[in-house]
Amino acid sequence: MDHAARMRRITDTLARLVDEEVPPLIEVIEDGPLGDIEREVNRAVTSLCARLEERLIFRVGPVVVFRWRAEPGWPVEYVSPNVLDLTGYPAEEFLSFTRTLSDLIVPEDVQRITEELRAFEASRVEWFTQSPYRIRKRDGRTIWVSDTAVIQRDPWTQEVTHYFGYIFDSTDHIEQSIRLQQNESTLRRLASPLLHVWDGVLAMPVIGALDETRAAHMTETLLQSITDGGIKVSVIDLTGLDDVDAATLEHIIRMVRAAELLGSQCLVSGISSRVAAAIVSLGVDVTKLHTFATLSAALGHALRHRNLRRAGP
Repeated sequence: MDHAARMRRITDTLARLVDEEVPPLIEVIEDGPLGDIEREVNRAVTSLCARLEERLIFRVGPVVVFRWRAEPGWPVEYVSPNVLDLTGYPAEEFLSFTRTLSDLIVPEDVQRITEELRAFEASRVEWFTQSPYRIRKRDGRTIWVSDTAVIQRDPWTQEVTHYFGYIFDSTDHIEQSIRLQQNESTLRRLASPLLHVWDGVLAMPVIGALDETRAAHMTETLLQSITDGGIKVSVIDLTGLDDVDAATLEHIIRMVRAAELLGSQCLVSGISSRVAAAIVSLGVDVTKLHTFATLSAALGHALRHRNLRRAGP
């Protein structure tokens, strides 16, 4: 092949590369300066093939690629075609700037996202993963999404110009986390129930194990109820306690003291032979506790105490 034909072949290959078409590799490469150029062109063709294959991955599936400007509204310069599946809006609406990224985001989340972006920019990180936020689809449904992106800066001024990353639907994960949190909250309430047995009298059964975290939660719940309900007598019942050790007894004593500091007489019931033996063996000072073998005995005392206070001068 003569010199002119080789030049035309190189020119045609480069033109197709610019249009992101994949031309055939140059198979016959001769030595000399043109041969060096032809080898570089072949490397460019191979690189384009790899990029197009990577891009093909994001044309389908749950992960949507975005490139958006660091400008008000976050206008989109590139988005993968599967944005239609995620949002219900075709890519053309974003690429023509008919619709911006912020148009999708639930208004209550926009300020938080903006503040997070500013914090990422100020910290000079190269990439970030944003906390989940909500977008509204074309059909009106709201879903949770998560995104990870790199921050692109002007090489001369270092000003942020674009964000380039991917967004995916994380609704199932977020809703599962919310359900778990709600279940944990319910379990905590069930594990530390408050029984308002009479006006000014409540009982708190201790069910299961009692560690420091749970003891702190129970104490907070008990004190809040005493304050809000004007509770004069409170009963902590240990009948359902799994185990009794020095730490557990110390938690109970602290709860009793805290309740009495708020003016509520605090009784401890459920002192079985097992619990009594543990108290003796551990040498814990419980002489200042008002203890009862059963919850009914403690409640009987509480009601008599309440009636006596009402009948007094």
